Order: sequence, then C-alpha cells, then structure tokens
Amino acid sequence: MGPFFKMALDPGFGCFKAAMVAEGELYSVILPSLVGVGETSLGLLQTGITRQKKSLPQQIRFEDGQTFLTGSNVGLYARPSQRLDTEHLGDSPEQRALTLTTLGLLIQQVFGYEEFDIDLGLIAALPVHVLQGADARSVVQALETWLVGDHHFELNDRPMHLHIHGVKALAQPLGSFFEWGLNTEGQWNRAPADLKASVAVLDQGFNTLDLFHLSGGQIVRRFTNGETLGMRRAAKIMQDLVLHKLDRKLSMHEADDLIRQSCNGHKVEMVIRGEGVDLKPLARQALDVAAGEVKAYLSQTWEDGKVFDTILLTGGGILALGERIRSVYGNAVEMVDPVTANARGLARFAQRAGVFELPKQVA
Repeated sequence: MGPFFKMALDPGFGCFKAAMVAEGELYSVILPSLVGVGETSLGLLQTGITRQKKSLPQQIRFEDGQTFLTGSNVGLYARPSQRLDTEHLGDSPEQRALTLTTLGLLIQQVFGYEEFDIDLGLIAALPVHVLQGADARSVVQALETWLVGDHHFELNDRPMHLHIHGVKALAQPLGSFFEWGLNTEGQWNRAPADLKASVAVLDQGFNTLDLFHLSGGQIVRRFTNGETLGMRRAAKIMQDLVLHKLDRKLSMHEADDLIRQSCNGHKVEMVIRGEGVDLKPLARQALDVAAGEVKAYLSQTWEDGKVFDTILLTGGGILALGERIRSVYGNAVEMVDPVTANARGLARFAQRAGVFELPKQVA
C-alpha cells in the first residue's frame, strides 16, 4: 500500500474543487466543469501571425482508451459538455473525467510529476437540496460505487494509480463552517463561544444557492435549505441579452466569465463585426435581476437574519453578489477564498481522528 491521504472534492456545476492537507499545509485546485471529446494537436496548422498560445485543456486517458479534455479552453478543441442536472453527481463519463482530473492535478501540485500510486479517503461535497432530496441515498450510493476502488489513468500523458478506500458525502456549505473554525489538524481553532454560536452559511454556487444553519455545532433544519438560484440565472440572462441586442451566441460558461470580469473591475469588451462593444451594462443588468431573485428568496427563508450571530458568505457567486448581500445582512462575513472554501474546510475536517480509518495492511 502507498501513502494514505485524506482529500475533499467539491464537484460544483461551475468548477470542480479539491483540497488536501500534506505536512501541515493546505493545498487546493480548481478545474472549470467543462469536458469534451477531442484532440489538442493542430498538426502543422499555424497562422504565422503570432506565437501566443492559449493554455491547453487537461487531457485524461483511461485504460479502455477513452480520452477526454477537461477544464479551461475545452471549447477551442471540442464541443464542451456542462451538465446541470443533479443525476450527473452520482456517475457519468463527465463526472469520472472531471473528478479524476481534479484529484490528479491536486496530487501533482503537492508531490510533483512522478508516477503515482496513492491510497486515499475522499469526502465528497454535495448540494443541500440533493442531500435533502428523496433520491439522496441513490446519488450517494452511485458515487460510492464507481469511486471506491482502483483507478488507472494518464493525466497529460503522466500515469497515475489511485486506490480510493472510502467516500463520505457531506453538505457543501458545511465545508465553509469547518474552514472558518478548524485548523489543519481538524481541531477547533476559534474561541469556544464560536462553537456554541448561531452560525449560518450562504453558499452561492453556479447552479445552486445553499442555506445552512448550525447552532451549538448542530444543524438547524428550519433555516437549512437549497434552491437552484445559482449564478447560472445571471449567465442565462446575459446569454439572452447578448443574443437579443448584439446577435451573438455565448455559451453559459462564456456568459458567466463575462459577468465575473465585470464584477472584478476588468474591462468587458467583445469585438463584434469588427467593432468593440462594451458589455458591462449588460452584465450589470443580468446581475441585478439575479440578485433580486436571491434577495427575495432570502427574505422568505432567513427574513432579517438577526437570529444568527454570524453569516458566512461562500461559493464562487459571492465574488459577484457578496457586496449586495452584505448590504442586507450586517452580520455577514465573506470567506477569504470563497471559491475553494468548502473543499478546504472539508479537507481540514478529514484530518479528524475516526473520519477515515487507515486501510489494514495485508501480509
């Protein structure tokens, strides 16, 4: 048996995130949730105009010969797939390619690029409404069925061999609570009063908005809920606006990128029929509509939020909506790295004694 590690995977609809603790340090990776079947080689094709190259997508090849491209710029080489149904969380070709690519990238980041043979236990972060749903058990069982076992594959032409001994499914926003409260050994690292406090988590993802409430370290059902009010709403509105006003089609991922650029203060421009067009007004309009829907949902479920001592804001969508939500809830605090906070927190939790038992050595 190789070295045994404990990892966390957050398979989001916008991007996959993974995290692990190694020698007291916390590591994380992000992979856009895009996957396609294609090749990156252009042969001898070239323009002769510029040497600048876009970063290539990741390439994963399985033992049966199936090859997938994943992550950034997949759309430049293949027709990208970005499934938004919850069924894909259990098992699908896209799920397998994205999951193993993400875990492989994390291992390569921590250990370098040698050939790997690694044993691990994995915590999988799932949306609140999935774990509350009638099909929760079947989704988790499907995830365990394909994940637990041996995985042989090549990632960017480098062989990898993972032995996954166990999978535990936990709610995504619970990870941000752990990121807020635990150290890298999985021990409570804040004042004892914070563990007894009323803490809410608002997790704004690409496809879902998850609300979570803990009091005294226990989940409170009344204020824990989930809805498909993620950033895809804003992205869909952006798609429609650009098509209607500029007669240009955007993918959901492209529309989401433009909205995020506008929130980060970057120039948002597209060249259409030889003319540069400022897209910031359209991005702002799409975001305003989406933010209004989120606020309406929050007012019904959390009301004024004064039953909470602290509200933790997390998820990639908080980079766009955080300021607007903080204007409503004065007790809201934005996570330092909201995109990876869930994975990082669950990686901390995974270090606690008893979460994963070390596999028994066979003589």
